[in-house]
Amino acid sequence: MKTLTWNDLITNLDLYPELHLNFEYDKNQTIFPNYHITEFKLAKIQSVDCGGNSDSWTEIILQVLEPKIEKDTESMKLSKVNSIIKKVTNVMEIPSNSILRIEFGNDQSAMRQYFVSELIPMENALLIQLKDGKTECKASASCGLPKDVVSFPKLEKSNGSCCSPKQKNESNEPAGCC
Repeated sequence: MKTLTWNDLITNLDLYPELHLNFEYDKNQTIFPNYHITEFKLAKIQSVDCGGNSDSWTEIILQVLEPKIEKDTESMKLSKVNSIIKKVTNVMEIPSNSILRIEFGNDQSAMRQYFVSELIPMENALLIQLKDGKTECKASASCGLPKDVVSFPKLEKSNGSCCSPKQKNESNEPAGCC
């Protein structure tokens, strides 16, 4: 899945200041237009995968609050969002290549972080499409699993290398990569 960056958002804010910012999640569900941007979180991630490979990246998480009651109003203009972002960037530096995420939840959907898969300029709005992520094994070459596995097969405990589904031990205990 393609994920967008902080720079992708900033570029669109500058290109379309008069458009309204709208969010779409799940199956064509939209966040109420009277939403509120409540927080910006900068997360610096350092990881080690099951093959022992290290990685690091930065994520910027925009928390969006949907009121309990939808009001018949227009959503924020990108110029307003841009003024909020200027206040944020006066306090913290956000790397342009940071992965952009939107944190959102309501009565029908548990609070979680969505990836931004697309920014779509429309007639009077910029639509941010939110997508759930999927788990993938980054050490697929050493684990023997294809990189695009969506649901992992049940792996058996082995004496072999990390994630080796080829060797079976007499135990039926499930084993993860590590």
